[in-house]
Amino acid sequence: MLIRPMKVEDLDKVLVIENESFISPWNKEQFLYELKENPFAILLVAEYQGIICGFIDFWITFDVAQLNQIAVHASLQKKGIGTVLLSDMINRVQSQEVNRITLEVRTYNEKALALYKKFGFRKELIKEHYYDNGDDAIFMIKEVGEC
Repeated sequence: MLIRPMKVEDLDKVLVIENESFISPWNKEQFLYELKENPFAILLVAEYQGIICGFIDFWITFDVAQLNQIAVHASLQKKGIGTVLLSDMINRVQSQEVNRITLEVRTYNEKALALYKKFGFRKELIKEHYYDNGDDAIFMIKEVGEC
């Protein structure tokens, strides 16, 4: 499996994964902003034999990384792709002198919570009505460097 930077040409395939993975999926314009205009954004895809299996989007701002999205094609879940993507992200941010990674996740997203707990993320607090549909989010943190 190859983890590589996302390209504009990948967006149609990424959007399929996005739309099947999230209640409020991002549109093409949001991804284009992340790819072309956001200087803090890092977008990567997991590719196997020419097929995009999943993606991750995160920001590095000073000594903090914010995980925005991670998703794997529904037919390829439970094959370790999310683990590979998150592990790759952690390795990248550690080499950038990042001290912690933060994220928000829906309180009922058990698959994501299990993945984050496996990597040592801890629940910090609940953000009530965080998402546009009113769902609460769990704010999680993982320490990865010197504080």
